[in-house]
Amino acid sequence: MARTRALDFEDRQKDILRAAAVLFAERGYNETLLEDIAEQCGIKKSSLYHYHDSKHTILHRLIAWKIEDLAWKADAAVEAAATPRDKLHALVSTLINEYIRVPQEVTVLLTQTRHLEPAALEATAEIQNRIINRAVLLLQDIRPDAEITRKKVIAVAMLFFGMTNWIHVWYKPSGSIKPTELSAMIVDIFLDGFNNLDPARLR
Repeated sequence: MARTRALDFEDRQKDILRAAAVLFAERGYNETLLEDIAEQCGIKKSSLYHYHDSKHTILHRLIAWKIEDLAWKADAAVEAAATPRDKLHALVSTLINEYIRVPQEVTVLLTQTRHLEPAALEATAEIQNRIINRAVLLLQDIRPDAEITRKKVIAVAMLFFGMTNWIHVWYKPSGSIKPTELSAMIVDIFLDGFNNLDPARLR
């Protein structure tokens, strides 16, 4: 007879992913053992297999979960905004707030995907492209005067993400700059350059 899942099965799964994120971020994927994850969760190693069948599965589910969660929150925030500028600000604010809220999980997302097997990497890339495509569409809406080529707009989008993706490494929430101020600063600096870029440079 198959083992019956507990009512809190999914919650326990997520708890394990969060615990693994702390260890993967601090030690790295290769240096973290299943025993370490079990100890971090306060359970036996054998109990882990009830929720995840391998360390790679834990990494894959953690990364897929965080990208999906981030993409959903970004989509909701952008759709609720009015103008293209407001939408970009909503996207920036969402990214910054999440990066500050769960820095270890974001660190894993940005540094440990290289340990995913090809099929898992492809699957997570599909979700990640939702966020990238969201930025691409926003950039095109902001500069309707420029016939931006696909390669150029993706390059600009990646420059934009370069301003946000590593904030959790250096930013201190207890400092004098609040997340709302930081979001506004990024939008102003980015758009000041992007809006003044010669359309010919974007073709």
